[in-house]
Amino acid sequence: MRKTILSAVIFSVLFLPVLSGCESKKMKEENARLKQQVDVLNKEKPAMMAQMSQLTAQLDEQKKRVADLEKENTGLKAKVAELEKKAAKPAAKKPAAKPKSKKKK
Repeated sequence: MRKTILSAVIFSVLFLPVLSGCESKKMKEENARLKQQVDVLNKEKPAMMAQMSQLTAQLDEQKKRVADLEKENTGLKAKVAELEKKAAKPAAKKPAAKPKSKKKK
C-alpha cells in the first residue's frame, strides 16, 4: 500500500510539471494566433472606417435627394389638383352641345 501511494506521489510530482508545460505551450500558441488576428483587424480598420464614412456621406446625399423629390412631388400634386379644378369648372359651365345629325344626300 505504501509503495503504491509513494509511487503515485512521485509520479504526480514528476508528471504534473510536464502537463502544465503542455498547457502553457498551448496557451502561448493560442495567444500568438490571437495576436495575429488582432494585427490583421487593426490593419483593416482604417479601410473599413473610410468605407463607412463614404457610405454615410452617400446616405446623407440620398436622403437630401429624397427630400427634394418629395417637395417637388407635393408641388406637382398641388398643380394637378388645381388644373383638375380649372378643367372641371369650364366643362360644367358649357351647355351640352346638340348632336349634329347627318345630312342625307
